[in-house]
Amino acid sequence: MSTPTGRTILVVEDVDEISSQMNRLLTKRGHRVLQASNAEEAIRIAEANHPTIILTDLDLPTFDTLMKLVEEHKDLRNLLVAIIDIDTPKVSDGRLKVLADFDSLDDLIDSTQSQSGHQA
Repeated sequence: MSTPTGRTILVVEDVDEISSQMNRLLTKRGHRVLQASNAEEAIRIAEANHPTIILTDLDLPTFDTLMKLVEEHKDLRNLLVAIIDIDTPKVSDGRLKVLADFDSLDDLIDSTQSQSGHQA
């Protein structure tokens, strides 16, 4: 039996089926998963739970709002925001990490944890 990593990932996804699938996949990888369906809900959840990373998609109707709220929030502005997209789209926001798969997500979380010297 694998030991959970103890890392918390906030999935911001407006399509229930995709959100549920991501929850299952991330939970199997040992992560604690929180879910939100829009930017405002995500900020409330992030304030209360301090996730390691926010995982979302570019098609989220409130994506721009999410990025703006994270940037403006004094306690969340250093929070990683990532998307998983096998097409690796070009994005203009330097804060957004575009990942090809869940292994890339694990690598990103691991590198962030080792740089900060703690686990979330």
